[in-house]
Amino acid sequence: MGNTKYPNNSINYDDIPLRMLGRYFWLAWFTASMGQFVDAYDTLIIGAALIYLMPLWHLTPAETGLLAASAFIGVALGAVVFGPIADRMGRRLLYIYDLIFFVVFGALSAFAMNFWQLFILRFLLGIGIGGDYSLSPTMVAEYAPAKRRGFALASMNSFWGIGSVVGFLSAYGMAVAWGNTNPDFTWRFMLGSEAIWGLVIILLRMGILESPRWAALQQQLGKKIKENASEVVKKMTGGKEASFDPGLIKKPSIKDLFAGKMWITTIFLWVWWPVADIAFYGSNMYTPYITKGLGLTTPQLSFLASALYWAIALLGYYTTAATYDILGRRFVTILGSTIMGIDMFVGLALYKLGLFSTSLAFPLVMTLFTIYYYFMNFGPGPWTVAMAEIWPTRVRATGQGLAAMFSRFGAAFASFYMPIIIHQIGYDGAFILLGAAILFVALWSYLFMPETRGLTPSQIEQLVTEGKVGIFARRR
Repeated sequence: MGNTKYPNNSINYDDIPLRMLGRYFWLAWFTASMGQFVDAYDTLIIGAALIYLMPLWHLTPAETGLLAASAFIGVALGAVVFGPIADRMGRRLLYIYDLIFFVVFGALSAFAMNFWQLFILRFLLGIGIGGDYSLSPTMVAEYAPAKRRGFALASMNSFWGIGSVVGFLSAYGMAVAWGNTNPDFTWRFMLGSEAIWGLVIILLRMGILESPRWAALQQQLGKKIKENASEVVKKMTGGKEASFDPGLIKKPSIKDLFAGKMWITTIFLWVWWPVADIAFYGSNMYTPYITKGLGLTTPQLSFLASALYWAIALLGYYTTAATYDILGRRFVTILGSTIMGIDMFVGLALYKLGLFSTSLAFPLVMTLFTIYYYFMNFGPGPWTVAMAEIWPTRVRATGQGLAAMFSRFGAAFASFYMPIIIHQIGYDGAFILLGAAILFVALWSYLFMPETRGLTPSQIEQLVTEGKVGIFARRR
């Protein structure tokens, strides 16, 4: 089904261990991973900034939620626009320049004078992040050999955790430096700092070539493209020629997302990701806010605690990277989601018992959220990136972009309603929302999630087109 071969007894690229790939592959992987970094940094830094904005601008819970959700609305638009363009015109150019939105509007956010100005600037910034949602996972899914694609994608997702730690530590440093004396400057510096990271990534991506699988697909369709697929592969293998599977050779059509029984997987992901994001962003964005309310009484302490348990939880990403190509995506996702749900309902019980109002508040909060984030990372979190391997090469960016668009509904819902729920119901409402959402993800994954470890693009397309997913997959 479309294997691209080259002469002179070339090796099979999809069987190559990652340790045998050259430095260029790891540069490409790193620049894509940094897209995860800036997404996390943005998510966590706006949560930190809101702690200062709420009293300064006298924000209502609804306005707080809208500011938190504004970038997610932009992400939904950017993902669904950039994806189809990348499938038709190529990944490279958009991959380099999508973060211009992040640089320009991140910098301008520091100068916002009122609620609506900041809302619009955050929305425009989100468009660039949305473009990267469809492009960065697509690049890694198409660059990585099939046998170790799980490691490449899961370790890429670890940069979300790194961005979280850096975001919280940056917020902590800014809070210590200016939080008590100049809170207005503090939140402005927090948001403006995003532009620096975006600019660094754009410069790094200037040296990245086109996706070899997309390039091979275009060549076999008879189209002229700037970069030859075989030359890109040779650069990754250190000069060796290699055959690889670009997927079924066809022109892109959105109908391919529903071909045969693939509609089952498409609908599964369109439901899975937004519900998962309720659990992800309902906690991620409001981590300092929640931990402060549970007993860590100063912004500085809540930022530091958040950084500490995210640093510990980083191990979850690396556990996933080490086991994704062994245990499989489905098992890891179900296991992590189940433990996260149990953890939140344990937190609910502890809250009802009043233990967060005692001297045990700090160790309980640390333990509760460290477990939650560890199993988010050794669980459903990496699948938000790894699902890029599901879509056929010809519509991969479109499929990933549409899934990301639906995911933002869940992220925006959680971002908007979490402060309202806490204000009107209390922290027990937050525990119930997070726990119920992630337990649904565990059940939904058990029913319909495909297992793709070690499969080439053509094999994955055959699997999902035939509907061999979740409980419908044949036992081997």
